[in-house]
Amino acid sequence: MDNTLRLIDILLFDGLNILDVAGPVQAFSSSNADGPERYRLRFVSADGKGVLSSCGLKLQADARATLDGTQDLLVPGGQGVDRALQDTRILDILAGWPSKGGNRRVLSICSGALILASAGLLKGKNATTHWRRAAQAHQQFPEVHWATEALYHIDGNVMTSAGVASGIDLALEIIRRDHGNAVALSVARELVVYLKRSGGQNQFTDLLEAQFSSDRELGRLVDALQDNPGADWTLETMADTAGLTPRTLSRRFSASSGLTPVKYLERYRLKRAADVLAGGAPVGSAIRVSGFSDFQQMQRAFKRHLNTTVGEYRDKFADT
Repeated sequence: MDNTLRLIDILLFDGLNILDVAGPVQAFSSSNADGPERYRLRFVSADGKGVLSSCGLKLQADARATLDGTQDLLVPGGQGVDRALQDTRILDILAGWPSKGGNRRVLSICSGALILASAGLLKGKNATTHWRRAAQAHQQFPEVHWATEALYHIDGNVMTSAGVASGIDLALEIIRRDHGNAVALSVARELVVYLKRSGGQNQFTDLLEAQFSSDRELGRLVDALQDNPGADWTLETMADTAGLTPRTLSRRFSASSGLTPVKYLERYRLKRAADVLAGGAPVGSAIRVSGFSDFQQMQRAFKRHLNTTVGEYRDKFADT
């Protein structure tokens, strides 16, 4: 865990998606609210001039993008990505980023991963991007190990996230790694991070409590459940993973999050399925990504926790 100040440049270009910028930028900024300055943000463009986002909002750059004077570079996505892929000024800056050495990181949000790939930064690496860009990503950049159903991938100092709001998920994970669970949880609560849904804002806060638990054994189990939610989990196999007895695991897990381990897994699967459906992906992808055994199991979970069917949820909340 590194508690030093990190400097982040946010690359601006015409046609970017404003949420690709606003989401992670607000997360990093909010982490500064309760004490020391943890992240200092600067907005840069290829020529140092302002840009026009895809929604029509104008954004002013602080400076021209260079290879000097910062540690991290955040690259958003949006409709303007295809033009940015042809901008040699942007590609040259990205291509030279690793040459400066140190612990410099590069982050992409949504389709911004295609710009990283075009600059050669994703060759041989695991990466994700917006699901609508999956076919283009595989076709244009076959040397990248694309896993476009993941919310984000961290492969060394190269970090990619999927569609739009998943940039917040990536930012929270970076904050957690840089400054610990407590800071990341504080930011998540401040941003009221939750699914696109009709229920209350605290509907999935129990998942956040478990995710950012300071209990080492519970944290090990939660990581395993999230890495492989489709495994044949039982209370006994969960207890083995945590290194606890089933009784002790149930008691400590419930005390930490208000859920039993089995109920947490169901709700985590539900959240992953709902995230995928809300992004417009097909039902089959939601089943595969979430770890539900079949459609009927997923349907029962939606009815039990969200009081709706899978079809009704997708029709109401999918971004299509």
